Amino acid sequence: MRAIHWLRTRQEERELSYWLSIVSYDRRDRSYLNRTYLLYLIFFFTAWVFAMLTFLAGPGSAILRFINPSDPMQAAIFIEVLLLGVWSVFGITRALKRSPVVFSESDQTLICQTPANRRAVALRWLFMPWLKSAIPFWIFAITLGFSLAELTMASAIDIGRIAEYARYGAQTWFSIMPIHLFLFTLQWIIGICRLRQDENQRWLPWVVMPISLAGFGLLVAVAYDPTFLAQTILNQFANSIISTLQASFAPMLAWQPLLLSWFSAALALVLLALVSRRFNLSRAAQETQQFDAIKSAQQYGFTEYAAQLQMQKRLGVERPSARISDIGGAGALTWKSLLQAQRSFRFSSSAAWAMMFLFLLGFAFLPDLLSRLLVIAFWTIQVAPVLVAQLRTDLSHWPLFRQLPVSGKKLVLAELAPAFALATLVSLCGLFIGASILKTPAGYLAAALPGIIASVAGFSTFDVIRHAKSHLLIGGTVPGVSATGLALSVIAAAIPLAIGHSLSGLSGLILSTLASLALGALAFHLAVRAYKNIGS
Repeated sequence: MRAIHWLRTRQEERELSYWLSIVSYDRRDRSYLNRTYLLYLIFFFTAWVFAMLTFLAGPGSAILRFINPSDPMQAAIFIEVLLLGVWSVFGITRALKRSPVVFSESDQTLICQTPANRRAVALRWLFMPWLKSAIPFWIFAITLGFSLAELTMASAIDIGRIAEYARYGAQTWFSIMPIHLFLFTLQWIIGICRLRQDENQRWLPWVVMPISLAGFGLLVAVAYDPTFLAQTILNQFANSIISTLQASFAPMLAWQPLLLSWFSAALALVLLALVSRRFNLSRAAQETQQFDAIKSAQQYGFTEYAAQLQMQKRLGVERPSARISDIGGAGALTWKSLLQAQRSFRFSSSAAWAMMFLFLLGFAFLPDLLSRLLVIAFWTIQVAPVLVAQLRTDLSHWPLFRQLPVSGKKLVLAELAPAFALATLVSLCGLFIGASILKTPAGYLAAALPGIIASVAGFSTFDVIRHAKSHLLIGGTVPGVSATGLALSVIAAAIPLAIGHSLSGLSGLILSTLASLALGALAFHLAVRAYKNIGS
């Protein structure tokens, strides 16, 4: 147990040092000045977090009044239960697919192949993942407590009432802690039960998931409407669980439900220790070794390498085979790009597309040319890297990509076509929705937008290929869109916009469209020539 504790402590200290390095604090420096700086950091971030949460209390109280004007406390309970329920179902689903205990490559050698105490390993590895998972819930719960304080306190907050205001937040924080610990430990129990010795618990998802969905669905329904299934055992059971949250949002904290929730969390930890006796550490290491490598790459700034590992994991052998297309030539590259995008889709990757939509949604609300040019500039900066993402991925496999029997013109066109079509569709949707809200025509920008996107794609591709060197591409190093490429793209997008804004009527629409198409053709021509000159 001492060796396990020593190893895990070093891992936690290394992870803590990573976060402390962001604020330039050296944990190994024992000087008086460095310790004073630590006290300053604690005081500063405590005051900053408190100020930010009190600032969010105003919008939070408005949301609570909107959900339930007559009983804001019930609305806060509903939001908390809904958030915990969705997170728990997601966590249980993940535990049924991957071990909740994450081991690195060194752990696989030092721990997983030794007769280490399985209970000690499971319990010792629990703390840091639970803490990182709990902090967002603590912040959210304190914000809800501050929001209720905003509604219940008779006068506005001032220096004299900070203690009373903070009590609401501390009360909700102390109450959410055992609930989150219980739910987090439950996820680990389910994940460890799946990895008992060499047994393959195929029946476990078919039992756990229906019970989890039904249980959390019942809690959410009762939190929204306390009279749901009134005078029944299910209603009484759900209310007994929700009572801790009710006590945390009450003006005075009730200790009985709080102690019951802490007792439940302690029982969950005991149950975790019992089921961990036959925990198969080797199988857990096999399932999480790649996940640990991705997390380490992201922490140390190797985002492209982490994205590549994630894609390899999602396109691994456990996925069913794709339907083979009969498309030949450059069309095969387009088919590959569409298939790769489908298999590697994540909600986090859709943020760039959402920003495209929002920028053009707000375009119609801006009357003057200067503000519109500014929005188009930010929109271009967002669009440019997305349009060349697939090309950069394929260029990283340069020895294979260069030998494709496809001309440079068709190859560049096939690489840009899927992203161009989707960017045009998303941007036009945002533009037309914004125009329909104001009941104004979309105007010249709708006609010029495909040409603008083509010019942005062409100049971004030209910039990436212009900086690409064959000896670096062989090693998988592909340059991104530089400041020069972004500047060219912004200028190419601004010229048609300025023409359309300056010339009213049909002439402005035609000239802005022709200008965008001409710039798009020029950019595409430059990109094709740059591709042919790689390595020459």
